[in-house]
Amino acid sequence: MNSAIYIKACELAQAIAQSTEASELRKAEQQIRQDKIASNLTERWKKVYERITELQNSGQPLTEKDERSIEFIEAKVENHPLILEFIDAHQRFTEMLEEINSILTGALTFDTNEDIDSCLSCPSQGKCAIDSENCSPKN
Repeated sequence: MNSAIYIKACELAQAIAQSTEASELRKAEQQIRQDKIASNLTERWKKVYERITELQNSGQPLTEKDERSIEFIEAKVENHPLILEFIDAHQRFTEMLEEINSILTGALTFDTNEDIDSCLSCPSQGKCAIDSENCSPKN
């Protein structure tokens, strides 16, 4: 791998780790671990979904008991404020990663608009710090 790219990737990883989204996700996860009820609920939720995954992977149908277990644990999880905070934080973190991935994927396409002189495929629409002349070859 190009050492400059490797260095930038490490810088990006550090920036992600230090982001508000990552910080909020770690805080929400820690709050769940410190709360016995929330921690217990997440463990029970995990066990229910591991069982469901096993059944689905083996091609077995869900029993009525399995379906009731899903409904019960989902209702409990959806009503616990710490778990809801974690779900929200996880969603924001995931959205940030998806945006970053979109920008990185945009580097693989080289469509330009001569009028605005920026990459059309770039989610930033030319508002990033990349020199547009280096973004793509001019025809």
